[in-house]
Parts: sequence; C-alpha cells; structure tokens
Amino acid sequence: MKTLSRVALFTTGFIVAIYLVLALSLTQGVALSHHEDSPVNTVELNPNDLDANQPNIFSSLFSYIDIISSDGELYVQLESTEKHVVAVPLSKMFSDMLLFSNLPLLILLGFAILMPFAITSKKQKSLNKAISILNNKTDNLLSAFNLDLPKYETENNLARLNHSISSLTDAVERYKKDTETSIFQDKLTGLADRHAYLGHLKEQLNHAEQAAKKQALLFIDLDGFKQVNDSFGHSFGDEVLIQVAERLRTIVRNHNLSSQHPINGIEQNLSRLGGDEFSIFISDLLEPSLAVNVAQNVLHEIERDFVLGNKVVKIGASIGIAIYPDSASSPFALLQMADVAMYRAKTDGRGIFRVYSPEMGSKMRRYHYLLEEMRLALGSNNFSLSFQPIVHVDDCSIDYFECLVRWHHPVEGTITPTEFIPIAEESNLILELGDWILFEACRQMSAWYNAGMTKVRISVNISGVQLKHRKLYDWVIETIEKAGLPPKALMLEITESCFIEASRETTESLQKLREKGITIAIDDFGTGFSSLCTLAELPVDVIKIDKLFIDQANDNPKYNKILNSISELGKDLNLKVVAEGVECAEQFELVRKMGIQCVQGYLVSKPETSNNVGTKVLRTNLNHIAATGTNIWLPENEPMPRHKLHSVK
Repeated sequence: MKTLSRVALFTTGFIVAIYLVLALSLTQGVALSHHEDSPVNTVELNPNDLDANQPNIFSSLFSYIDIISSDGELYVQLESTEKHVVAVPLSKMFSDMLLFSNLPLLILLGFAILMPFAITSKKQKSLNKAISILNNKTDNLLSAFNLDLPKYETENNLARLNHSISSLTDAVERYKKDTETSIFQDKLTGLADRHAYLGHLKEQLNHAEQAAKKQALLFIDLDGFKQVNDSFGHSFGDEVLIQVAERLRTIVRNHNLSSQHPINGIEQNLSRLGGDEFSIFISDLLEPSLAVNVAQNVLHEIERDFVLGNKVVKIGASIGIAIYPDSASSPFALLQMADVAMYRAKTDGRGIFRVYSPEMGSKMRRYHYLLEEMRLALGSNNFSLSFQPIVHVDDCSIDYFECLVRWHHPVEGTITPTEFIPIAEESNLILELGDWILFEACRQMSAWYNAGMTKVRISVNISGVQLKHRKLYDWVIETIEKAGLPPKALMLEITESCFIEASRETTESLQKLREKGITIAIDDFGTGFSSLCTLAELPVDVIKIDKLFIDQANDNPKYNKILNSISELGKDLNLKVVAEGVECAEQFELVRKMGIQCVQGYLVSKPETSNNVGTKVLRTNLNHIAATGTNIWLPENEPMPRHKLHSVK
C-alpha cells in the first residue's frame, strides 16, 4: 500500500513537471514567433476556413494560448483580423520553434534534478530487497528460538529488522547465560559442579597468595544417605540432596560467605562435588574459629529432620576442614586434604568434623602406597589363605573352617587384613581379590571333601562391595561348579551391617543359594543394630556373636545377659550360634553353659595353613573321618575342663 502511494505521487509530480516545462516552452515559443528573426515561418489562414470546433484538450491545458484548427491541423494563433489569421502550425512550433526556447535547458535541468532521485530510488529498491532478505533470515532465526515479535502498525522493513536483531541479541545473551549455567551447574541441586568449583578455587587461591590471607575449605559427606536410597529409592534420595543443598545455601548466606558468578548467578563458594559429597569455601578466614563455626552449623542443619511427604528421614554428616596455605596450596590438593580429614571424621565416629593435620597426610600416603602395592600383589600371587577351625562345644568336632586371607609383602612382611581389607573395599580391589579368595577356598575345600571331610564346610567372608557389584547367585554357583565343590560344603559369612543395607535382590539371591544347600551366616552379630524383626526375615542359618560380648561376659553382668539372650534367640529361631574370640577355658565354659553350639578362637586354634590342616586332620584318625565325615580339633593353648576331656576321647 505504501509503495503504491509513492508511485502515484511520483507519477503525478512527473506529469506536472512535464506540463510546466511544455507550458513555459510553448509560451516562450509563441513570444519568439512575434520576433522578426523568428526561425519559424508563419502562415496566413482565411477565417472562414477555420474549424468551428476548437480542440478542447489543448484549450483546457493551455488556456492562455489560442489554439485553432484548419483542415484537421492544429495551429497556434499569433494575430487575427477580419480578413486573415496569422498562425504557426503546432507541429512546427514543437519541432522548430521550441528548440530556440528554454526547453532543452529545462529538459537538462529536469534530468539533473530527477537523476539523483532515480539513482536513490534504485538504491532504495536494492536496499529494501536486501532488508527483506535479512528479515526472512532473521524470521527463521526467531522461529528457531521460538520468539515472536510484537506487531507495530507503522513498522517498516528496516524497523522490523532492528526489532528482530534486538530480540535475537537478547536471545543469544540468554542462551549464553543458560549454556554457561548448564555447563557449570549440578543438574539436580543447582549448585556449582566440581569442575566449576575447582576453577573458582584456583582464582581465589591466587588472590589469597597476593593478599597473604588464609582461606578454608569444608568437605562434607552425608552419613546414612545410602540407606535412604536403598530404603526409599533414588528419587527419594534426590529430594534429600535438594533439601541439603538448600540448607547449605542458607548457611553460606548467613555467614556472609556468598560469592555469585557475575553472569550465570551460580553460588561459587558452594558445590556438590558428586554423589552425597558437598563443599563450602571460605574465601577470607579472618578468624580460625570461623571454619569451625560453619562446620558446627552444617552438622546441626543436616541432623535436623528431613520431611518428605509423610516420611521423616534422619541423616548426618562428617566434615573435613583444610586450611590454605597450612594444609595445601593448590585447589586439588586442598580438596584432597579436606577429604582426608573427612575420612578421619568418619573413622572417629561420624557426625563430627576434623581439621587436617600432617599426621593424616602420612596416613593418606600410606593408603596410596598400599593401594598400589596391592595391585602388584594381585598380579604376583603375594596373597595366601589361612584356615581357622570352628568346633562343636560338646565334642570339639570340626563344624567348618573359616577362610582368611593373608598378605605377605616382599619388603614389609605380613600386612594385616585390618589394614589392607578396608583399602581394598574403598578402591573396589576387593572384587578381584574376592574372586580369587572364593575360588581358592572352594578349590581347597573340594580337595578336603574328596579326602573324606564330607560334613565339614568352608566359610568365606563376603563384603558389602561384592554384594553391590556382583550378581551374587550366578557368581557363587559358577565358582563352586568350577572348583568342583558341592553347595552344602560352602558357607558365606556376611556382616550384620551389610545385611541391614542389603537390597531386596541380594536377599532373594541369598535365599536361592540357601535352597541350593549353601549356608548363610551373620558375622559380628550384635554390632549392626539390626532389629529382631529384620533377623526373623533374613535368609540366615548361623549367628556369629561378636568377640566384644565374649570378652566382657565374665566381667560385666549386662554383657552376660545379652550373650545369654542371643543364645536363647538362636534356639528360638532354630539358628546355629557360634561364639567368636574364645581365647581361654573360662570363656569356653561360659558359652557351653549358655548352650552355644560352636566356638571359634585362639583357644581352639589360630588360623593354619592348608598344609598344617592336612597334617593335623587328614593324616590322623582316618577311620574317624571316614565314619563321621569330620575330625576332632582339640584346643591347643589351654587344657580343656576335665569333664570335656573325657567326652572327646
């Protein structure tokens, strides 16, 4: 519509300009015709020969000039009398006369005036075409970003392009911000992720070095979070993590520790490192007590109830604190030292905080040293198995052997299981080591079984890591089939705490193994806080009472009553009860009076090599083995009570 208006206006102007040029030129031509030196010859016409009808168009256009017609030809009248009319043919006026007027000059002037407009018009058309193309392209981009421009009634292409570019610029800025946020933000909690956090730490440590100030880092690990996931599911656990993050945000704000990123607005001094691990950074440690106060506040907030729907969840936290530059001088090292301190807090009881010290660093170096040595040991057969007999109280006949792993280091000598087993579990090396232990134990027991010990079992400890990462049923069945061991000759020992945390799939696998004939035992019973209801539902055949109760039972009446209650519980549930850690005759007599069926401990025997077991059991009393499927293992360290000596002869 606007284009049509411009065309009409231009056309009208052009016609008016032509008319003015012709009128002016024609007037000049008429004036020049009266001059004696006029180049145009005039003619005389008889008034009677003139046409009666005058040309209306010319008369109306040039009303100040007399236009006449004779014999169909138009003339410009110059003079008129009764006898003759002096005129100039209109064609001659235009072809000859007007050349001597200002018409050529006017035409040139008109071209001079109109040419820039024509050029400008052409450029404008090209520009409008280019703007239209750009508008089409910006429309495609706007569509890709799902953007809609507001409608303006008077908006032209250039204005629309300007609005489009403004909208796209805003969209790109938002996209850039969202992209940065997406890259550096933990998706679940909205906190800074580990990568962004370490980058921020690097900048802050550089500033601290220049300003010679101290900083602190808190490494926070949730206690009991795995049980939440196992009990209620991962979606429930995710909600707990979201609430933990929000509580930590509040702590950071309340202690004036906040430092938000200038572009994406992410809190830089708070991070979810991964899983259930979080970290708080204190960029200006004005007082050493500040880090302690923040840690105590975190512990208090995490210990508050988490209400999710109609459920109330209680968890805790263990915190490690590392100070810059005292503990470390680089971001990764500072985080690592805080991690070491956090593990010390867990070791010392959980729900507390610990500040990193050099002694902890020595322990960490020992940890990594043993971890690397353990990897080498697995490849060079530096591990071996020992076997400790568990005997019946009434006649000292062997019920089963517990298989125990030993590590003979080529330089350090024997490294105790209490030191290397936790490292193996934390690093998952227990999976490879556990595969070797289970197969070697089954292979050894298969040899003893074929030698006549058909009523004896081999017991193998299974860790929580193996329960989590191994398909228990398939793994155990494949191993005993490979070793040629009957299922009834194998016992699996699982600590009470692992039973509490076991998934339904694990419990079902244990039940299937029991149905195959494999015995299942709870190890260290009494230390895992399991309920009696849980015990009644577990697929268990044997309860092994922890050594703590045996040590205290003769001296502490309360432990004595607990021990007696466990024994009665085993009888009521039709479970075999084994007393661990029996080291003297008095302890042996105590568990006998309580009706506990089996004992294990140094009173009976220390763990022995397979060669010593073969020498003591298989090379003596072969007739007894053939008849009973087992043998007698008499105590070695102290004499048995007299009435027991007679019963086992």
